[in-house]
Amino acid sequence: MQGVTGATGATGTADLNAYGGLYSTTPQTLNLTIGGTTQLPIASTMPLKNVTYTPANSITVANAGVYEINYYTNVSAALGTTVTLAVRRNGTAIPQATLSRVLSVGVGSLYNGSFIIALSAGDVIDMAISALLAVGVTLGGGVNTTLTVKQISA
Repeated sequence: MQGVTGATGATGTADLNAYGGLYSTTPQTLNLTIGGTTQLPIASTMPLKNVTYTPANSITVANAGVYEINYYTNVSAALGTTVTLAVRRNGTAIPQATLSRVLSVGVGSLYNGSFIIALSAGDVIDMAISALLAVGVTLGGGVNTTLTVKQISA
C-alpha cells in the first residue's frame, strides 16, 4: 500500500553559479629565460558566468567559493631541460597544480590536471611556464592550452 504523497520541496538551481574557460589553438614558440616565468597566452574564450577574462590570459572570479580548476598544455622544448608549469592564483604558483618535467629535445609533453580550491572574490587564475635553462618552448597546433574554472559551492 502506498502512503500519501508529501509536500513538494524547494526547487534547486540547475546551473553552476560561476564558470569560465580559456583556450589557445595558436602554434607559437615562447622564449624562456633563466629564473624567469612566462604567462601562457590563452586568449580564446569559452562561455562564462560570474567570471571575467581580465587581465589578459587569465580568469578572474567574481564570487568567493570552492572551485574546480582544470588545466592542460602541450609543450616541447628546443633543448633538454626541466620545464615547470604552474597554475597561479594572483601571480603565486598553486602547489597542487605545479608540475615539473625533464623534457627531451622536440618531444611534446602534456601537463594537465584538475584540483579543487577555495578562492576569494577577485582572485585571478592563470598559467605560467619556466625552465632551468634559457630555452624556446613550442606550443603546437590544435588546442594546445586550456584553463577552466567552475564554482562547485559557495
